[in-house]
Amino acid sequence: MSDEDYNCGSPADGAIQYGNHISLKHNMTGRFLTAQDGNIYEEGSGQQKAYCGAWESSEDTTFIVIPRIGSDAEPGTDVNFGDVIRIKHLPTRLNLHSHEGFQSPVTGQQEVTCYGDDYTMDENDEWIVEQWTYDEEENEEFDVEDATWYTGRSFFLRHVPTGLTLHSHDELLNDDDNEVACFGDGPDENDRWRVAF
Repeated sequence: MSDEDYNCGSPADGAIQYGNHISLKHNMTGRFLTAQDGNIYEEGSGQQKAYCGAWESSEDTTFIVIPRIGSDAEPGTDVNFGDVIRIKHLPTRLNLHSHEGFQSPVTGQQEVTCYGDDYTMDENDEWIVEQWTYDEEENEEFDVEDATWYTGRSFFLRHVPTGLTLHSHDELLNDDDNEVACFGDGPDENDRWRVAF
């Protein structure tokens, strides 16, 4: 099954499924994970930037949930905490990606980019979805014993090859966009994300 087969649109409230179109909102900054065609790092890897820039969801903040490389998970299958997934940027078809050896430009943490296409991917595109259980109010709203990844439920993403977590912070890439990097073994409040629309 190719990445093109996973295209199930945006979910209503409920379980996140393979093929869903989602936007990832960073809890601390309130901004959405964003990418734009042609907006690349001039240094480092030279790949497309992934950053927190938008205050509202849009096409540039839309990603598709794809199974890990080699998985036979069908479109429409629920994603559970602990699953290894890929996150594909809808407009460019590039995969959310990180890699050892390239530092983010502002903080010197591990660079996060979008890379590849529907047929070019590698293990650096793989992330583990982990449940955020450090908010008592949210724990009362959601059953922490339920392993299903739900819209609105806080989570963090751990990069499979390096073990670092997807991270953003108040540090700016430019006048208006927050840097996104991989940093630490989590959980840190700057690692906390939600699916939002």
